[in-house]
Amino acid sequence: MKKVHSFFCTIWNLFSRFWDGKARKFHAKDKFGEKGENRATQFLKLRGYQILTRNVRFSKGEIDIVAKNENSIVFIEVKTRHSAEYCHPIEAVDKKKQKKIKQMGLRYYREKKYAGQGFAIRFDIVTLIWPDGEEPVIEHFVDAFR
Repeated sequence: MKKVHSFFCTIWNLFSRFWDGKARKFHAKDKFGEKGENRATQFLKLRGYQILTRNVRFSKGEIDIVAKNENSIVFIEVKTRHSAEYCHPIEAVDKKKQKKIKQMGLRYYREKKYAGQGFAIRFDIVTLIWPDGEEPVIEHFVDAFR
C-alpha cells in the first residue's frame, strides 16, 4: 500500500508544482501557505521558540521560518494542505527539497556567525492539515532530517 500511496503522492506533487493554471489559483495557494506559516509561527511561539525571521530568500528558494530553541538555530519548513487524502504534507519534503533547505540553512548559519556563538543547527518540519471551515491539525517533526 505504501508504494501505491507514494506513487500517487509523487504524481500529486509534480502536478501541483508544474500545473500552470490561472494566476489567481496560485495566488490563492500562496495565501493559504502564508496562512499556514502564520499559524505555525503561533504554534512554535507557544512552545517556547523565539522566531528570528521568516521567509528568508535565496536564489535556490526560501526558508519558511528561522527560530531559536534552547541552544539551537532551527530551520523550519512549513507545509499546509487542505487534506491528506492524496499525500501527507510531510511527503512533499523529499530528499531534493531537504538538500536545498540544508544548503540554504547552512549558508544563513554561516553568514549570521551562529557557529561562533556555540549554537547547534537543526532542521524541523511543521505540517498543517487544514480543511475549509475547521481548525488545522498541526504536527511538528523535530530534527526531521540531517
